Amino acid sequence: MNDVEVALLLRLIETGECRESARASSILERFRLARWVEPARRPGLWKVRSGAADGLRTRLTELSPSWDDDVRLLRANRLDPLDPRSHQALAGLKAAHQPEGLLHRKTWNSATSAGSKRTSQLPTTARLTDDWSVRGRVNCPTVVKTTHGPVDLHAVTRSLGEFSISERGWMAAQGFGGQLPKHVLTVENLSPLVDLVLPAETMLLFSQGAAVDGAAALLRAIPAASWMHFGDLDAAGVQIALRLARLTNRPPSLYVPTFAGEYLPRKLAAQQVWSCEPFVDQVLMQLSSQGAWLEQEIFVLDNRLSADIELTFSALSKSTSA
Repeated sequence: MNDVEVALLLRLIETGECRESARASSILERFRLARWVEPARRPGLWKVRSGAADGLRTRLTELSPSWDDDVRLLRANRLDPLDPRSHQALAGLKAAHQPEGLLHRKTWNSATSAGSKRTSQLPTTARLTDDWSVRGRVNCPTVVKTTHGPVDLHAVTRSLGEFSISERGWMAAQGFGGQLPKHVLTVENLSPLVDLVLPAETMLLFSQGAAVDGAAALLRAIPAASWMHFGDLDAAGVQIALRLARLTNRPPSLYVPTFAGEYLPRKLAAQQVWSCEPFVDQVLMQLSSQGAWLEQEIFVLDNRLSADIELTFSALSKSTSA
């Protein structure tokens, strides 16, 4: 809250006025009672009262004894001292951090702003990372090309059940090699990742909720592979498919089992009616209009699933090549 008050005091001292806001309303009320400000003619605008400048400067010095130097430091770094967010960068500016190479984004935020979840206002020459990690499986001899030699993802999948690729590992790699998968299926939930029987020449990638950046990065490296997202048949599943499509510059693609209608009696109640647009599918439309949904996991033990996925991929490939 001090950052808001400091920035407000600076604005009043420098410009003689300020606009009322939700963040500043209680502060302005204190200033009004202290007879430092009064309403201006224009609605929502406050102005400094005659003779009140000394009181404002005294209060500013109480809150920030080094405010004059801080203002110069912020402006020297092209930051606006009248913006409360700029003051969050002061600790980092005074510490003069100069990291190089790769650095987790939250490490930089925490060092140079008001916490790891606040975006830093300071530029850095370091390359900031989110450090995603993608879990997956593949059933063809696809490799990741690294400076230490190829990493056989098929062999890793057979030995350990799945592979995992980190953002930093992927940044240091030279992409995929070996036999690339013909199909990529992203899945929303953990149980399909580990239990789903894969069609031939398919890569399966775990892509949950908003955490899709890793799967999108790998998808972009296999542009020739056809892709579908298989998730819960609900609003979140639709949004994941749309997010992946946007990040990979692919047409949106959502897999709905052709036999999904048989499971409608086992639908679950959603919190509200939802939209399945832009996907046109009878089951999706029925679920969305009724405020209901189906879990992805309910289909995993159906013996028809793997063949159905393969046939849907085949139809998708024909439609895109036509």
